[in-house]
Amino acid sequence: EMAPSHKLILNGHSIGGSISVLLVMLMIEDRGVDFVIERVLNIFTFGAPPVLSLNDTLSSDVTNTDDVPFSLVNDEYKCSVLNSVGLPASMVRGYVQPWDPIMRLFSEIDPLYPIIGDLGADGMTLYASGPSRTLRPITRAIIEKWEGWPKFRDTFRGTVNQSFAPAGIQYILLPEPVRFITDRIIASNTNVPPIETIIQIPSDQLLSALDFAFPIDAFTISLFPAAIRSFIHHFHPAYGFPIVEFSRGDMDESSSSVPMEDNVI
Repeated sequence: EMAPSHKLILNGHSIGGSISVLLVMLMIEDRGVDFVIERVLNIFTFGAPPVLSLNDTLSSDVTNTDDVPFSLVNDEYKCSVLNSVGLPASMVRGYVQPWDPIMRLFSEIDPLYPIIGDLGADGMTLYASGPSRTLRPITRAIIEKWEGWPKFRDTFRGTVNQSFAPAGIQYILLPEPVRFITDRIIASNTNVPPIETIIQIPSDQLLSALDFAFPIDAFTISLFPAAIRSFIHHFHPAYGFPIVEFSRGDMDESSSSVPMEDNVI
């Protein structure tokens, strides 16, 4: 039991963040949206893959704002999937490393789909449109030696390449601009860079923004396999230390002319 004045704050990294969002949806189903608004303060996610999607009926309901609360219609950062159940976008706040592949899973830009979708008739041979050249020998060796591959392949093909979308307000964690250049040239640099700027963006725009500005294949020029280069941007340290250092840096400079709010766009 919770004290009447207490509110819940849910958070999680990777699938933990996704479970936090799903838990709130289950709470709405069990106790109603008013209960959630009254008892849940915020949900914070870090590199969480999307797990919510609107069906056609709900999509049309959200488009027709006649029955949507005034506060949601005029919400600066609208979120179709949260608004559809009566929650404001600000209920969920997600933090994203721009080259994190995991938070793209089960979405329209799922980076793993080519491995499953672009296979030859034998279910083993990769088409040219599949993974990048650096990954092809590794991928082929894995699927040939894995006895459970055929079952996994057939099951996974039915679940990837979905239309799940992020929820809430999203924050893209950006390094200094020069890092975008060095990441493409210096193959041995696999460290996650410090955060210089955080961009705030509506969840409905996040996937298209990442697909346009931060495609996963940006790492194919590197001598490191693309998978290694990108997965480094998902592990817990990518969301722990950089955010902590960004916050500490701004607090240390609180007396200067660059407060933390000025670095969040």
